[in-house]
Amino acid sequence: MSDTAATRKQLKIKAGVVKRYQKELALYRAEVLENGKKLESLTATKGESWDVKNASNLVRESENMVRDTTTRLERATGELEDLLTSAKRHAELEEDPELREAEIVLSAAHSSA
Repeated sequence: MSDTAATRKQLKIKAGVVKRYQKELALYRAEVLENGKKLESLTATKGESWDVKNASNLVRESENMVRDTTTRLERATGELEDLLTSAKRHAELEEDPELREAEIVLSAAHSSA
């Protein structure tokens, strides 16, 4: 596989990783809000202590996943930036659709952060 083909393949893979982490982050953030509302409801209605404790654990776990996914997204975004910088040095990749898609994904990642 040529260097250009390998770079093109890596662009597609790394752009896909960034997209997946963006989706995961959005889902975990929604989960934090949902579980937080459940916890508030349980504490307002003075629910069973086990239910309150379990809901609290779910909120904490969701918050941990948000932090973890944010870290992974930042790392993947950095790797994609580095790869894009390297790929732009290849003249044959200047108009490549994979390069353009990776740039779009990267700008979306920066705007959602």
